Amino acid sequence: MNKKIENKDIHRIVVCSDLRRNIILCMHNNRKSLRELRDCLKISSTTALHGLRELEKSKLVFQDKNRNYLLTNIGSIMAVKLLDFCNAAEVLKKHERFWLEHDMSGIPEHLIKKIEWLKDSAVVTDTETEIFKVHSNFINLLKNAKEINGVSSICVPEFLSLFEELLNKNVNIRLVLTEEVLEKIDTTILKKFITKDISNFNLFLMEKNMKVAITVTDYFLSLGLFRMDGTYDYSNDLISYNKEAIAWGKEFFEHYVKLSQRVVL
Repeated sequence: MNKKIENKDIHRIVVCSDLRRNIILCMHNNRKSLRELRDCLKISSTTALHGLRELEKSKLVFQDKNRNYLLTNIGSIMAVKLLDFCNAAEVLKKHERFWLEHDMSGIPEHLIKKIEWLKDSAVVTDTETEIFKVHSNFINLLKNAKEINGVSSICVPEFLSLFEELLNKNVNIRLVLTEEVLEKIDTTILKKFITKDISNFNLFLMEKNMKVAITVTDYFLSLGLFRMDGTYDYSNDLISYNKEAIAWGKEFFEHYVKLSQRVVL
């Protein structure tokens, strides 16, 4: 019973108070004097001291011999988790319509938990004057890639000629496709790709429909999703050039590679 009470107290101390939460975030990775905390949060010394005393009681903060305030080990871990939560909230709020209007079932659960890695992203959207904006932007990005890893439940024939051009430039391409997509692709072209002479192309087959189209390269991530009615949304594409987002995309790709079989023609 006491542990439950303690857990509730820590939840109240940190999560239910903007002041105490902001103090912890402000001190993340850095010791702070009272003046620095006051200036960082734009609050009075009295207000800062009130929050610090509560955090000290909960063993999240302590004061060193120079009268600077630091996070305890527990406080440091709490700061990391709070930062993750704040970044995740920012991602979800920033692209609210994108997440609400699309089927997210194709995103693995362990990557949903890392959604904050997409914090530095933007959603490219077709407009009335640029009806192929998403498609054109994606093609242009692919042309500058040195490696391409893709997971897709959709078929865009135009990509095959582009991939052939990129393969001739020694770009490494790995694709995870569904059976339905594979059936729509000209096997003559695939046989040309999958040969001993072209070692920089690998194709994997996924039996289950993944309801997602994701591409991750050496310098960008592209994420496309299906609408709630089951149709793919060609008019919206989440793009990021951030290292964390690219790492997120690579984890995504490797997850589906493990669930698929390599195609040999």
